[in-house]
Amino acid sequence: MEDYKQKVDLKTFEGAPMYTRYIKFDQPGVCVTGELDVTHIYKLKKKGYGFNALMCYAIMCAGQNIKEFHYQPKEDGLYFYKNVKVNSVVEGNDKQLYFADYKYADNFKDFFKEYKRVNEYCQKNNCSFIEDTGAMLSTSAVINFPFESFSLGITKDFTDHYFMWGKFIKKGFKVKLKVSLRFHHATIDGQRAGLLFNELQKQLNTLKV
Repeated sequence: MEDYKQKVDLKTFEGAPMYTRYIKFDQPGVCVTGELDVTHIYKLKKKGYGFNALMCYAIMCAGQNIKEFHYQPKEDGLYFYKNVKVNSVVEGNDKQLYFADYKYADNFKDFFKEYKRVNEYCQKNNCSFIEDTGAMLSTSAVINFPFESFSLGITKDFTDHYFMWGKFIKKGFKVKLKVSLRFHHATIDGQRAGLLFNELQKQLNTLKV
């Protein structure tokens, strides 16, 4: 799918009052935490698909369906992107951590090809793969403990919305996951954060591979 971005004219931007207020804050981030049912993608994981890839794709699709997550604050203003992308942390062959960006795809098969390609590149070359191809939903998983919540600050230099999660927990026949979303308050309010969680749960319940 074609990618493009355009600079937003704040004179016509419906969210200008909130943007103008919070873009000036030194810490314009808000962190919320919820519990998601990941039973469906846990079953897909058992069929050979990586849990992280499945989570990243569900997050990407959820963000793609909510207009406000197509906006990204930059140093020189606010931009609108046609597509949402995700990234995750990848361990290189040198055991250092790098960042991998994945472009939007409208089906999991194409996304998974991109996911594997970018990860292999980062691992082989011991480097990050970062492209300005979409509004960013960053992700990070700390899977050795079922953390209740995470908090990560937003600064003027680091404006990405950020999903973090720990180890999933089996509860009877269900598999649950605590997920934290840190969002930039200049473009996202609590209502939109709630919409994203609801949309993400929908994607997690219906994801097709």
